[in-house]
Amino acid sequence: MIFRQLCDSQKGALSYLLGDPVTREAVIIDPVPALLESFALFIQERGLILTYILQTHHEVEQMSAAEELKTATGARVLAHESNTNSQIDLRLRHGDRLYFGEESLQVLHTPGQSPCALTYHWEDRLFTGKTLLVNSTLPCPSTDDTQVLYQSITQRLMTFPGETLVYPGLETKERRLTSIEEVRRKDNWFHNQNGHREIFQKYSRLFTNSTSKSSNAVKKPGSPDEEVHRYTPDRNNPVSL
Repeated sequence: MIFRQLCDSQKGALSYLLGDPVTREAVIIDPVPALLESFALFIQERGLILTYILQTHHEVEQMSAAEELKTATGARVLAHESNTNSQIDLRLRHGDRLYFGEESLQVLHTPGQSPCALTYHWEDRLFTGKTLLVNSTLPCPSTDDTQVLYQSITQRLMTFPGETLVYPGLETKERRLTSIEEVRRKDNWFHNQNGHREIFQKYSRLFTNSTSKSSNAVKKPGSPDEEVHRYTPDRNNPVSL
């Protein structure tokens, strides 16, 4: 397998390229505009043919990048069947299998963050988007969504062997990779039938008025003010569990 993980250093967004070394067919998962040039160069250097552009969730910026890739390469854009965007060429369901050359990906529907959230499984790897980050998740819009997310993680992701690698859609505390076993060991709520309530309790401190954003700056020693990363109490920030 030809594999490449790229990170948008400004936003921490993670994108992936997987390619078949025999036929040179490839797929990209969750492209973002800032990484398109790097992907184009890598595809050209390796002589790859981009076949599919895969979405783990719907996001305007990622959709814009997918449209640009689609126009440039002729690759098809794939997303969950509940995604109604007109640029989607093929809609996926839980259990579908995607073939590119002699490689394939299994499609897992993992709602919670959004109804159209998907995870892609290849061999010993899970590409989880924003459903599961490195020892954290993103807050859900409601208690009901939190329970759905809990079910997605425990019933569809935690059932994989412990050595399965988890490649998320966002960098968390400078980490871009974890494993099912590490998540199991850290997050005891996976073994608790009331786990979804525990998750929501941890989220509740984030559901506050956005006026407090400016007071939550974390500054690395020696870094200029413009490099300060501000942790804001909204649903776009990961919360460690």
